[in-house]
Amino acid sequence: MILKGFEPSNLTLGLTALKKRLNQRCEKFPIIVDELNKHEAGEHGEQYLLSLFEMNRLPENTVILHNVAFTSNVQTQIDILFISPSWCLILEVKNIRGVLSFNSNPKQLIRIKEDGTEEVFGSPEVQLKQYQFGLHSLLLNKGIRMPIYCAIIFPFNNAIIKLPPEKYSLLIGREIIQYIWSLPINKNIVSPHHVGKLIMHHLEPWEPFPLCDYYEINKEWILKGVECPYCGTIPMSRTLRTWSCPKCKKNNISAHMQALKDYYMLNQ
Repeated sequence: MILKGFEPSNLTLGLTALKKRLNQRCEKFPIIVDELNKHEAGEHGEQYLLSLFEMNRLPENTVILHNVAFTSNVQTQIDILFISPSWCLILEVKNIRGVLSFNSNPKQLIRIKEDGTEEVFGSPEVQLKQYQFGLHSLLLNKGIRMPIYCAIIFPFNNAIIKLPPEKYSLLIGREIIQYIWSLPINKNIVSPHHVGKLIMHHLEPWEPFPLCDYYEINKEWILKGVECPYCGTIPMSRTLRTWSCPKCKKNNISAHMQALKDYYMLNQ
């Protein structure tokens, strides 16, 4: 049962707004496009996994939460969280192409691209250890003690793993179903629905807004005005009680609402 379904992260929404409003001549524009592509790829993988879980039978009474963010001693941001009567499972989803090495000293994820260049990412193992501690702290504060498992999962078979992680299981696509069934199910420690609701009560979505400050972008590079919801033209014109697009000639009475959201995410 999916208790908290898919929703794009605040950062993805903000990057989408920033990409459409940032002048392409700005030196930060390629960085923003690359950041957005990475986040969209990750969320595409998460959507695929959620659909996979819906199509397959899971241990009885297991609930699933997507995009779980809260602070309990440490900042915790879990891609996908499973809660069964016997255990919790944290999934760190990675949708990355190339030749990958999970280095241990220092802990880094290194990618070799098709053109031979290297790119460094933060260690998923370090992330999982932090999130495991955060979830353990939250549950312990509520008097709940239960095993918390962690795994790194690649939704698609589009990467070559040269050096796997040392501590946590690394799974590809449908391997996750068998992995879930391999976890112990002989103890009923908690009500998964109750624990899921408890966690949702403590959600604190991470907001790096305003993004112009976060990415150190001069606000003069930002295109101002109301965006046409039909063709994407910026700006629309205000005419009587509606907004009119000079390009596609369509009108929309509430087009300014998205502009207000964009302003909050970019400039505040």
